[in-house]
Amino acid sequence: MIGSKPVSCRRRSAGTVHGVKAELVERFRGRWVALDDTGNVVADSEELGALLERLERAGLRADTVQRVPGADDPLFVGLS
Repeated sequence: MIGSKPVSCRRRSAGTVHGVKAELVERFRGRWVALDDTGNVVADSEELGALLERLERAGLRADTVQRVPGADDPLFVGLS
């Protein structure tokens, strides 16, 4: 399933929420983001397809593409 996991599965630093820097979470809630290798957002969009097209058109490279959960989205922490 696209978007269920970050493309990059490497460990993120403690100052991140789902791979996005904590200070950027509120700004990008509910949006798809493309992150560079330092965790900075290089592009964002409401729809995944639009984000991927934007990256391709601009020739941008993303280390990770993921959706930042919305404020009311359920978060799954683990399996029981």
